Amino acid sequence: MTKIKVWDNLKREINRGKQGFNKGLTMGFERLDNHISNIQQGRYTTVSGATGTGKTAFVDSAFVFHPYDYIQTNGSFYELEIVYYSLEIEPVVKLAKFVARKIWEDHGMLTNVNEIYSRGKLKIPPKIADIIDSYEEYFAILQEKTLFFRSSMSPNYLYKDMMGYAESRGKFIKDKNGIIQEYIPNNPNLITLIVVDHIGLIDKNKEDKTKKEAIDRASKILVFFRNICKYSPVVVSQFNRGIEGMDRKENNSQEPQLSDLKDSGSTQEDANTVIALFHPFKYGMEKHRGYPIIKLQRNYRSAHILKNRDGMADLVVGLHFIGEVGKFKELPPASELTENSALLNKIINYGKRIT
Repeated sequence: MTKIKVWDNLKREINRGKQGFNKGLTMGFERLDNHISNIQQGRYTTVSGATGTGKTAFVDSAFVFHPYDYIQTNGSFYELEIVYYSLEIEPVVKLAKFVARKIWEDHGMLTNVNEIYSRGKLKIPPKIADIIDSYEEYFAILQEKTLFFRSSMSPNYLYKDMMGYAESRGKFIKDKNGIIQEYIPNNPNLITLIVVDHIGLIDKNKEDKTKKEAIDRASKILVFFRNICKYSPVVVSQFNRGIEGMDRKENNSQEPQLSDLKDSGSTQEDANTVIALFHPFKYGMEKHRGYPIIKLQRNYRSAHILKNRDGMADLVVGLHFIGEVGKFKELPPASELTENSALLNKIINYGKRIT
């Protein structure tokens, strides 16, 4: 690509911004949105954390439901499509959890996958059974037009699958040697998210000697589609280092760090933005950055911006989490949330079962 071409692209992006076309789509969390400028085309995001922090639920909230429901409610010149490689949870189970989330949001009734499936001694409550079918159309439209599940992935499959997707939605421009130089989309206002949950469950190809090699190769493929097609990868990654070690406890440094991802592949190096989730109650903390964990307990998480290539990092936002339905909600600043305030009591009661 020539210098003139790069300059032309820069001017085009500046002009798009002046016209309001670079605002992006909301993640549904005001402070996070403001800090990283919403969901954008051509941004690679890694979402990381230890086991049990709610990484998948956060991704589903921030990159599926919040932007999708915003478009349905408010309209937008953006369109949204999500290619979702659900490697840990089969799509039908994810759909059941999605239904539980919608029931909570619409009716305030708390249920979960085990209850919906009547597993073990549990039975689906009649009130829940009566309204499940009312969500068939919502999820049929979601999966027909926006959310496309895949249940397995290797580096080679990822490349082939995304090439087919890209060719059906635009045109690659190649040089005389057949090398791709540019991509012209049919719809320049389409935001395409490539969600991988989670990257550690990727299948190896024959040329991959280790799982890390497969992860690194898949990440480079995602970088290719980010750079050429302006697609936006969202990669879920497990911490590969324990933050429970005594040295971390003694130094009061159990919060996530970029080094916690060091051995889990190059996703954090390739990403524009790295978001890590933290579960202080799991480590016996009574307070976290002013938030009363002794009161909020398992319903508190914090989101940490560990890397932000296009802006500033080091933002920490408190979140309320309802694990049964995977629902995240941004908390007010800790200074507004005292242990005995009416607001705190309201938040503590938020998410409790309504019979």
